[in-house]
Formats: sequence, C-alpha cells, structure tokens
Amino acid sequence: MEIYRFVIRAYPSPSHPTFYEWQKATLVLFIPDRDPCTAEQKALVKLGERDWVPESFELRDILIEDAVRAEGGGVWDAYKEAERNGLFWLESLDALPMSRKGETLWGTGPKLDESFIDGLISDSGGKRVTCEEAGDFTEKNADYILGTYVLELKQFEQEGLDVPTRQKKIAEIFDRYSSNGPVQQIDPFQLDEHDFQEYWEVVGVPIQKRIKAASKQVKSTIKRVGEDSYVGGVILLNTGYLTVPHDFLVAMAERYSAKDTSSISKVIVISSWTVTNGFDTVVNYGFHPHEPSCTELTKLKDTFWSTVESRMTQMITSELDTTSGMQEPMSPTHFYREGKAYTFGVPQLETSLRKEKK
Repeated sequence: MEIYRFVIRAYPSPSHPTFYEWQKATLVLFIPDRDPCTAEQKALVKLGERDWVPESFELRDILIEDAVRAEGGGVWDAYKEAERNGLFWLESLDALPMSRKGETLWGTGPKLDESFIDGLISDSGGKRVTCEEAGDFTEKNADYILGTYVLELKQFEQEGLDVPTRQKKIAEIFDRYSSNGPVQQIDPFQLDEHDFQEYWEVVGVPIQKRIKAASKQVKSTIKRVGEDSYVGGVILLNTGYLTVPHDFLVAMAERYSAKDTSSISKVIVISSWTVTNGFDTVVNYGFHPHEPSCTELTKLKDTFWSTVESRMTQMITSELDTTSGMQEPMSPTHFYREGKAYTFGVPQLETSLRKEKK
C-alpha cells in the first residue's frame, strides 16, 4: 500500500455549505492505495463528498515513507493520518473568505433585464410595439421600434454549457488533448484551429437559434408596419451565458445574422458580468456597436452608458433600487463524463488585502 499525494486546484460546488462557487482553493490530499489510477479516482470521489469541483491536478506523486519520516513535521503527521484514517485533507482558499455563503454580497452591480432594455429604448426615443403593430399579439412580433429600426430582444440568462448534449460534444473535442489527471480544463484557446472552430460552432447553437427566431419576429412586424420604412435588428442581452465572452458573442451574432437571415441588418449586443474574490469586485459591461453608424444607435449607446453610470453611482451611495436584483458573480461551469471532470474556470482577482507575512 502506497501513499499518494495530490495537489488539486478546485472550486466549491453549488452545494458547498460554506463557500461560494467562485472561491477558488488549493487542496492537498494524501490517499493510501495500491494503484495510482484508483487513487486518482478516489481523490475525485473525496472532492465530490466534500462539495468541491476540480479544475486541475497540479501535483501527483508517491510519497516514500523513509524520506517523509526523515523530513518529519507536518508532512510526516499528514502521512500517518492518511495511513490511520485513509485520507489526509487540507484546503487553502486563494483569498481570505471575507464573504461567506448566505451573506449579502455588496457591489456586484445592478442586474440588467428586460425592464432595463425597456427604459433604454424609451429614453432613446423609441417605444414598445403597439397592439396594432404586433397584430393584436396573436402573431409573431418584435419588441421595439426605434427610429427606422424594428428590434427584437433576445436574452441569455442561463449558462449554455449546462446542456448535456452540448457537454458531450465539448468533452469529445477536449478529449483529443492531454490532461493532467482525470480532469480537463475547458480552455478553447488551447485548441488547434480546426477544433477551435468546432468548439465555437457547438457553443454558438443558442445564439444561432435566437437570431433565427428574432428574424422571423422582425420580418413579421416589418411586414405590418411598412416594408419600405423600416429595417430589422436584434438586441442580445447576455447576463448568463458567460462562457462566451462579449467580443465572441458579437462576432457569432453578426455571422449568424448575415448567414441565416435576410431581415436582421443590425446586431446590438449588451453584456454584463461581475468578477469577485469576496473583497475586491470588478463589474463589467459591454455594448456593441462601439461606433454606431446611425443616429438612433448612437443615442442608444450613449443612453446605455449614462444609465449604467447612474446606477453604479446609486449603488455606491446606497440609493439603488435593488428590487430587480443584483448581478451574480461569475462562477465556474463544470460537468462529469465517463469518470472525468471538465471545468471552465473564472478569472481570478488578485486580492488588495495585504497578505500576512510568514
């Protein structure tokens, strides 16, 4: 019987009783076993039992008893504990746990939703389509009219990588690449050109579906309000599909609009995402197009940024109406397939707290 040592980078699972999913940590496990492969699988099981999700195995080695005994101290104590109890476990969070699960997180930014877009359109001189313009709402219809544009709003409120069929395809792509242990980091930038394109085709399916649906709604509304007077567009609001960065969402939306529709001439993409370590928080927003080519969209862009600035100021001064909710910080996305863990991590903020010197 050998003692195997594993150093694992991991995130708390959604069911972790103490920590949020974004509170990344380093875990150290000593596990007795006769085989390195079964020891690795035992490590995954132990993580699951304690509500942790692995991102990467940083170290895997076999401890030599005589060498560990000679070293003594905490390593020897851990070795003996693993022999005695079948496991030694140590966890260390990357940042001090300033926020514990169940506590209110401050400063994560106002949540953007359909009512937010309603306000942007109204403040930019547009309006919701009327009952008459929508065909008494018995047919497909778009949401807004802004100047010469008929616009349909489509939202991404859920993480697209949570879909099992999509997970299967993504696992097949990343299984072509080596991994350190029974875990695989989902990092599209490690893929070759062919697999990179295949990956984005898989994750782009929800975007393509929304573009096609928006096209039908816009086309139907334009037919009722006057084909010679209006052009079609789509507003994509992304607050949940955060494994797709803002710029990539823009590129895919414009591609699908050009390839799959004849009625979508303008693509507007609004994204919001928050990164935190529990003490430091960065709230991010994105608006496309950066440089609108028409008066209506220039007004919409300016209204968006002035509204966001106003709401952030209200948040800081505790004047913000939070009845519509605050943004949830980015959390890792993970799944298991055939005994292997796949994890898409989140950006890590360096803490501004001065670390205690050892």
